[in-house]
Amino acid sequence: MNKKISVGAAIALIIVFMALTVSVTMVVAMRQFNTKLSNVDQRQEMFDYITEVDKVIRQHYVGDIDEEELRTSLAKAYLGGIGDPYAEYLTPDEYQKEAERLAGSQTGLGLEVAQQADGVVITAVHKDSAADKAGVQKGDVITALDSAPTDYAAVSERLASGGKAVITVQRGEESIAFELSPSTYTSTSVESRMIGTTGYVRILAFYSNTPQQFSEAMASLSDSGAQSYVFDLRYNEGGVLAAAEDMIAMLLPRGTYAQRIESDGDKTDLVSEGTYDLDKPTATLVNGETAGEAELFAGVLQEMNKTTVVGLPTAGRGKVQEFYNVTSDGSAIKLSVASLSLLQGGEIEGKGITPSQTVSLTAEEESRFAFLTEEDDPQLKAALALLQAGGSVTSGTTTAPEESTAATTAPAAE
Repeated sequence: MNKKISVGAAIALIIVFMALTVSVTMVVAMRQFNTKLSNVDQRQEMFDYITEVDKVIRQHYVGDIDEEELRTSLAKAYLGGIGDPYAEYLTPDEYQKEAERLAGSQTGLGLEVAQQADGVVITAVHKDSAADKAGVQKGDVITALDSAPTDYAAVSERLASGGKAVITVQRGEESIAFELSPSTYTSTSVESRMIGTTGYVRILAFYSNTPQQFSEAMASLSDSGAQSYVFDLRYNEGGVLAAAEDMIAMLLPRGTYAQRIESDGDKTDLVSEGTYDLDKPTATLVNGETAGEAELFAGVLQEMNKTTVVGLPTAGRGKVQEFYNVTSDGSAIKLSVASLSLLQGGEIEGKGITPSQTVSLTAEEESRFAFLTEEDDPQLKAALALLQAGGSVTSGTTTAPEESTAATTAPAAE
């Protein structure tokens, strides 16, 4: 039997419902207001504190104050205190250089060096840089800077400053001097070559122009008859998220492969719009310096069963940073604004990517990493052996077809 509600009762219920709605809205609004008020009060207290500190210093400090240096130091210290390990304040000049770097362009001499047993060894010469055009070669040992004996610290400082330099190098029995002036060149962030029937692709960073270089490398290797691939992400510390997304889309069919989680908890799916599905066996090399977008790349391919990850656990740096301009002077603030999360493995931050096969390098091998080849690089040898055997890796062990032997774990780093 249906019960009828009188008009008066219905109106009363509506009024009660509206009153409850207004009450709930007021409670939520008051909480938000109180939170904002508290934040305002806290900020005012902070400003008052800084003002007091500034007043004391200006009244009693005996020296002169460089206002520009003070402002820069204050901004850097502020970001150092917010709890974001990746936050950074960049001066206008620093921001311009960083923007150029992430775009895939650099200005400098075009050298990279490392301290080795032989001395200060040139580990990389960037294509079309001043050093490359002058004839400097990878493996040259720097013996003098501006005609004076030098060391690693002095050379590193000069390279960082981007100034002119006269470097003297030892190449075999020959001593050669090069006069170098800084120039702008395009960064080579993808290197590739054939190793037997395997296409080897080293991805050094994820810059805005890296996807184009990656696409060209993959096409060239495919034309050369590559039957499998090794993606080398060791010492790749990431870079531009959009670049990693573009490269993942080159290897996966259409579909969601990860998520971006914003500071407020909102989630955005990272979706491949690609139409290509990588169907060749691959192995991906990682180590403790593989970070950020490089971890996303390796983790996604691993979860999608497109690759076997070989090496050491990655850095676990899975935050997304963005730059915000300070319009008053052209400087910028870099802040972590989101986290990267794999569909199965969850957030990368603090966890990283665990290799399916653990292979390490000795301390001596690490020291000459730039000069290792497929003949003496245990991690690369393990990846190649795995692909050659046609096996799969699970739970840290290699499963290969019968009568095949996969690479074993190298000695632990000393």
